[in-house]
Amino acid sequence: MKAKRQAGRRAWVPLTVGACVLLALCLTYVLGFGEGARTLADRVALVMMVLAVLTLVVSLRRGTGAAAVEDGAALAGRLGQTVAGAELLSRRFIGGDRVPVRVTFAFRHSAHARTATRPLVPNGTLDGLVADYRAVRPRRLVITGEAGAGKSVLARAFVAEFNRSRTEAEPVPVLLALGDWGRQEPFRDWVVRHLVRDYGSTSAHAAQLMDLGLVLPVLDGLDEMDEPGVPLPESRAQQVLDALTGYQSGLEPAPVVLTCRTDLYDVLEASGRPMLDAARVEIDPVEAQEAVRFLAMRQDAVHREGAWRPVLDELRTHPQGVLARSLSTPWRLVAMATAYEQVNDPRELLGARTEQEITDRMFSRFIHASVRAVDEEAGYSPERVHAWLHQLALRLQARGGGANTLVLPELARSPGALWARALYVVTVGLLTLVTLRTFLPDAPQGSLGWGFVLLVVGITVMALMCLRPGGIRLLPHAAMGLPPWRSPLWAVAAKTALTGRSRWGVLVLSVLPTLVLWRTLAPERLGGMADWTMASAILPTLMLYAGLVAGQVLDAAVIGPSGWPRGGALVALVLLCPAGVLLGLSLRAGLGLGTALPPLVLFGLLYCALCGDTVMYLCWLLVHLRRVPFRLSRFLDWCHAAGLIRITGGVYQFRHREFQEWLARHPVPLTRPTAPARDSATARTP
Repeated sequence: MKAKRQAGRRAWVPLTVGACVLLALCLTYVLGFGEGARTLADRVALVMMVLAVLTLVVSLRRGTGAAAVEDGAALAGRLGQTVAGAELLSRRFIGGDRVPVRVTFAFRHSAHARTATRPLVPNGTLDGLVADYRAVRPRRLVITGEAGAGKSVLARAFVAEFNRSRTEAEPVPVLLALGDWGRQEPFRDWVVRHLVRDYGSTSAHAAQLMDLGLVLPVLDGLDEMDEPGVPLPESRAQQVLDALTGYQSGLEPAPVVLTCRTDLYDVLEASGRPMLDAARVEIDPVEAQEAVRFLAMRQDAVHREGAWRPVLDELRTHPQGVLARSLSTPWRLVAMATAYEQVNDPRELLGARTEQEITDRMFSRFIHASVRAVDEEAGYSPERVHAWLHQLALRLQARGGGANTLVLPELARSPGALWARALYVVTVGLLTLVTLRTFLPDAPQGSLGWGFVLLVVGITVMALMCLRPGGIRLLPHAAMGLPPWRSPLWAVAAKTALTGRSRWGVLVLSVLPTLVLWRTLAPERLGGMADWTMASAILPTLMLYAGLVAGQVLDAAVIGPSGWPRGGALVALVLLCPAGVLLGLSLRAGLGLGTALPPLVLFGLLYCALCGDTVMYLCWLLVHLRRVPFRLSRFLDWCHAAGLIRITGGVYQFRHREFQEWLARHPVPLTRPTAPARDSATARTP
C-alpha cells in the first residue's frame, strides 16, 4: 500500500509543477509585477484565473488517474458493468436470423508436462465454455482453430457469459486485441493502457485492479501479430508466450485466455516455449451436415427454396468437396448466408473450382448484401462503402505488425500520416504567429506584455506536445467521450455527476461558471456588471460546459469509440460561444474585425492545446478527404450495424482479418450484384 501511495505522489509531481507554472503566468499577467490589481474588476479577474487553474488541475487529476485507492471489489464491479455494456455479442456475428451456428470444441493433449488439469466431463459447446473454464486448474486456457473457425466469437461469448455469472472473488474478463503490444512494453502496463483507453478507467484504478488480480485478460489474435516469414525466436508471438508464462498472481500462474490459429500454435508448442500451465481446446470444423442445417433453417432458404436446393444438395452429396471445405468455418458460413440473403443467386458458387474463387465471389457480394440488409436510405452506396473500407484496410496494412484495430485518435500518428502531422504543425504555427503579430504592436510595455507572450508560448508548447504518442494531454481521451446527443445516457451522466463519487470534483468545477454568472448579473456595487444581454449570451457556453462535465463521468466503452469526436466538438463549441459573443460586441461597438481577431485566434490556439488529438484527426480527414468520409466515426458506427465492422472496447476492427486482407487487395468488387432468383415452384401470380 505504501508503494501505491508513493506511485500516486510521483504521478502527481508533474501536475503540481504544471499548475504552479500556469498559476505564475496568471499572476504575472494580472498583477503586472507590482502594478497590482487596483480595481475591483481586476481583483475579480485574478480570483477567476486562479480558480480556472485549480479547475484545470482537478480535471488533470481525474484524467491521469492520480486518485485515492478504492475498494477493489467496487472497482471490479464498475469495470464489469463497463465490459457488459461494451461487449454485447451481436447475433449477426454468430449467424443472425435467430439461427446461430453451432460452435463445438474439444480439449487437446499438450506435448509438454506443465499443463493445466481439464474437466472430467467437458461440455464442448459454446454455452458450456465458462463451466469448462472454471474446471481448469490453473485457470489458463488457449483456444485454437483454423482461420475463421470462430475463435473471436468464442472469446466474446466467453467474456459475456463469464461476466454475467461472475462472483466478487473472480476477476473481470476483458477482451483485448494483441495487435499493438510492443516488444519492450511489460504485459501489465499494456493491459493498464488498454483499460484506460478502451474502457474509460483511470491509470491508478487500472493498476490497482491488475495488482489485486481482478482482471482476466482474454487475448485475441496471437496469430495476427507477425508478418509471414519472421523467424520464430524473433517473433512477437513468441515474446507474448514468454511474457504470459511469467505472468503470475502471487505464487500461482495468473488466469488468462488466449486465442491463436492452430498451425501457428502447433509450431510454437513444438518449439518448446508455449504458454505453460494452460489447457488447450480446439474448435471443431463445421461439418457439411451442420452447414446444411444452418442454411436450410434461414428465412431466405425457406422463401427461395429453388435457389438454395442445389447448394444444399451439393453439400449433402460431396461433404468433402470444394464448397464444403470453403464453408467449414462459422465466419465463412455466415458470410456466405449474408452475401446471398434475398439478393443474388447462390447457385453461382457451384461453378467455382477452388476455395479462393468461392471466397472472391462471396466477398464481392457480402458488402452489397450487408448494405441492403441494414438501410438503403443511409446515403451509402455499396460501391462507396467498398472503396472507403478498402482505404481503411490499406491504412492498417501500412502500419504492419498485424495491425487490425482502428483507433481514431491515433490515425494521425500512423506511419503514412506525415502530411496530417505537418498540416497540424503549420496550423499551430500560424495561430501562434497571428496571435503575437496582432498583440505585440499594441502591447503594453513591461512585464504585462512579456507575461502574455510567455502565456502564448506555453499554450503553443502544450499544443505541439500532442504530436507525441505519450505526451501530456490537458483533456485525456477517457474524459472526452460523450454519448449521442439524444441518448438516455445523458440522464445517467447528470445523476452520476450530482450524486456519485465525483460530486466534489463537479462542485469545484462549477465554481468558475458561478463566478462568471455573478460577474455578469450582479449589480455594480457588488462587483458585477448587471448586464442581462451579456448573461444571455454566456448562458449557452455554461450549458455546454455543464454537458462536458456530465459526460466525463461516463465510461468510454459504454459510449463507444465514436464518442471521442463528439467530445472534441463540444469543447470547440464551449470556446466558440464566447468568441462569437466577443465578435458580436466588437462589431456592435464599431471596433471592426481587427479588434476581435487576437482573442479569436488565441481561442483557436487554446483549442489546439486542449484538444490537439481532435485537431490532428481533422487534419488527417482533410488530407484523406476524397478517400474516406469526413464523418468517419458515423460511417464506422453504421458499418458496425451492417455487420462489416465490430467494436472491441473503444476501438473498431474489421469483421474478420481475412475480410480485411481481401479488401486491401481489391479496390473494387470483382462482380456486380445480380437480381434475386425467382423460384417457379413457389411463385404466386398477383
